[in-house]
Amino acid sequence: MSKLEKVLGNAALKIFKGFVIEKDINSLEIDHASIKKILFVIRHQMGDMIAALPMMRSVRSFYPDSQIILVTKKSTRFEEIFKDNNSPVNEVKYYETGIENFLKLAKELKDESIDLAIVPSSVVFSATNHLLAYYSRAKYRAGVRSKDYEVNKTGYVLNIKNDFLWDSKKVHQVERNLDVIRQLSINISDNTIRITLNDENQKFADNFIKEHFPELTKPVIGFHPGAGKLQNVWPAEKFAETARMFYQKTGAFIFISEGPSDEIYVSEMEKYLKEKNITQYIRHKGTLMNNTAIISKLNLFISNDTGVMHLAAGLDVPLIGLFGLTNAYEWGPVGENKVSIQAFRQNLNNIEPREVFETGMTLLNV
Repeated sequence: MSKLEKVLGNAALKIFKGFVIEKDINSLEIDHASIKKILFVIRHQMGDMIAALPMMRSVRSFYPDSQIILVTKKSTRFEEIFKDNNSPVNEVKYYETGIENFLKLAKELKDESIDLAIVPSSVVFSATNHLLAYYSRAKYRAGVRSKDYEVNKTGYVLNIKNDFLWDSKKVHQVERNLDVIRQLSINISDNTIRITLNDENQKFADNFIKEHFPELTKPVIGFHPGAGKLQNVWPAEKFAETARMFYQKTGAFIFISEGPSDEIYVSEMEKYLKEKNITQYIRHKGTLMNNTAIISKLNLFISNDTGVMHLAAGLDVPLIGLFGLTNAYEWGPVGENKVSIQAFRQNLNNIEPREVFETGMTLLNV
């Protein structure tokens, strides 16, 4: 819950509801030709943003000449991912916290003359996100009335909305986002996550591979032992043991991906690798997209459920995602050569290196 929502509280939101005229719009009533400016409000984490990409690209394809504005948070790292790189939106605005900042942004959005505002709410209901859409004064405001019987308490500011049974039907996050725009009778042009890389990132990765992995006859297998949430971290010792199995079987080079807050996990994996007398590895902590470009060159990538895994899901690299408390059916990588391993009883400690190794061997193109 944001600071703004804490200040407002449920009582204030109920009072505010009395000032909002609720009138739902049927999809047949939408004048698509009149939609020249579109607003997305997606303020969560990087994985949530990546899962929303097919939705954003489908909207872009349906309204090719429209101006699209995205309101997001720095934590989605949207501009890093799309720097000089085929962004589906024209402009990015940030809102983190604070009533003063909220009021400033609300005025900016009102001045933009938005025609269509979209608040996906496929993860949580945010009063802040819905109020930003409302204050944009968009004629059409699309989102979610309820999900799996959880009522959206600020859904009254939307005029295109439905009830969804996503959890009970085990619907992936990509499809949840697409469901929101299906309400608008928009043709879905893209239902896959695709991450492209600019020339600078690709050149960096090519040079990195040539420098550190010169023997092209051996596979290069990558591991991401960290995660943004402790509950999503598979034990470093098990990562190291999995790496040992691949090394012993294939002579593989080992690449260890390290994010900004992953040092403790990477160092622990490195310690176990040394104990197993494995020196044919390198750890890398660089920019997000340089790291992503290196991952795109690997023969196999194995990762905890975290932002980097979601980026890798949009690459051609064979990928194994490890899932504990998080549902793989909802967040797992989808597509060719993409596999999720869901822990028994959703306890990551129940995933054993042998299972990951054997799954990886079926994906390795060597």
